[in-house]
Amino acid sequence: ARFASGFAEGPAGWRTVGREAEYPVVRADGTAAEISALWMPLAELAAERGHPLRVKREGHLVVALEGAHFTFFSEVGRGTIEVLTGPRDDLVELAQDHEDAMGILLDAAAALGFSVLGYGIQPRTPATGGFMMPKARYGVLWEAIGDPWLWFTLTASDQVHARIARDEVVPLSNTANLLSGVTVALTANSPVFADRASGFMSAREGYMREIHAADHRHGMTGGPVSHLHALVRHLAGQRFLMELRQGADGSWRHEVFADSFAEWLARYGDDPAATGRQSVYDAFMLHEHYIWNSARPRSNHGTLEMRAACQQPWVEPGSTGPYPHMAASALGVALVCAGETLAEFIDERLGPDTWPTLRAYHAAAVRDGLAASEPAPGFLRGVLERCADALEVRGRGEEQLLAPLWARLDTGRNPAQRALALYEQHGIDALVDSVRIRR
Repeated sequence: ARFASGFAEGPAGWRTVGREAEYPVVRADGTAAEISALWMPLAELAAERGHPLRVKREGHLVVALEGAHFTFFSEVGRGTIEVLTGPRDDLVELAQDHEDAMGILLDAAAALGFSVLGYGIQPRTPATGGFMMPKARYGVLWEAIGDPWLWFTLTASDQVHARIARDEVVPLSNTANLLSGVTVALTANSPVFADRASGFMSAREGYMREIHAADHRHGMTGGPVSHLHALVRHLAGQRFLMELRQGADGSWRHEVFADSFAEWLARYGDDPAATGRQSVYDAFMLHEHYIWNSARPRSNHGTLEMRAACQQPWVEPGSTGPYPHMAASALGVALVCAGETLAEFIDERLGPDTWPTLRAYHAAAVRDGLAASEPAPGFLRGVLERCADALEVRGRGEEQLLAPLWARLDTGRNPAQRALALYEQHGIDALVDSVRIRR
């Protein structure tokens, strides 16, 4: 009931939107830069341009610069910066705030000789523990998960949130997870890292599915859920990676927990405070934050978060639409807005074998991008048509932001396929240069 209360009761109303966009930052040679060097220049430039930012710290470590229109945030990797915008009323307004933030970021980076990439993974730097941002909980997560956790030090996703109502949580989560393969096929952009071809168009999805693979903890879910109680029980049945405990000195620290959240609840749920543990609901929210499905409902925001897309190129060959970097955001919001229509379309085209068919397509799209055989003839075009219609109904011109996806579908090549071809022909320097974001 507490989880459900985070979502609006009754009709969803107008869907506000927000974006969490991660970007690799690199030196001139394409190796990862240290984003900690950016905090002071970012704060100074933002203040000069009328966007004062508040410094947020964890101990002595600066982790974010928070503002009224955008926030710069540190990610797991020392070379990845996240730009948070929203919530806003529509994607166009969101894009304008994002471009204001990016103008500051690009200028601050250039002054240090750094570049920001429209790419989904660090292209030259390998995953190592030494490259992990020194936040205390990250070391605990590494201990709990093992080396697959280190993929988070490299990857750069492009996540979007859209407001949903309580009775939409289950059907929209199911539909959006079903279509995560379509999202990957259209937006994959991480084929090369550590100066080698990964074997995947989306190395993000390809490698990070290793995290508790049997439980489908990352990426597309293993199957549908029937109702909200079943969703919460499913989440609680997964491994509780770390708990927050109070030490004898009164300070709180994260510690590895070796079993499921349901087991934690059975042991401590009556009175966790008596054993120096956080409240039941706060512990659950800590737990579900580290389950990374392609579409996950976020009770603390009242939104559905769409996570399957890599960071997008800043420009798009063959597309005349505005804000090309917003393509993944537009698709994610459209999948939410068109959810009911898309569910009917999926049933009509795929029938009773929906989940195994689209799980197989997801795996193929992760590997081959738009070269993967569609689950049914014209399936991706049918999805995009319904997405465009749903955005057009909102009346804000957001459907124009899908233009890069139409161009990719027409050519049969997504950003990853283009990047891999360039890498194979001309090497890593050419790839890095092609994805640098320029003013």
